[in-house]
Amino acid sequence: MHNRKLCAHHLPAGRHAFTVYLAHILLGMGVLDELGLLGAQSTHTAFLASGIFCALAVVYALIWSRFFKRGPVEALMRKVAG
Repeated sequence: MHNRKLCAHHLPAGRHAFTVYLAHILLGMGVLDELGLLGAQSTHTAFLASGIFCALAVVYALIWSRFFKRGPVEALMRKVAG
């Protein structure tokens, strides 16, 4: 039963995969690039940054999914594609 609850908290992030991917590229990589940490970071820093991003992505998706059915990029793509 505990595993189902743990997985349930991660489901919204999976439904917002394109939004999370774009945020990873634009926000995550952009911030690291601006801080000058993109190419010269240690393995420890890279894992720390990716862990923080993943945790924030799950929290974002949980909050967003309480108010909207789809992620913002997914909703935009649905409108554009029909």
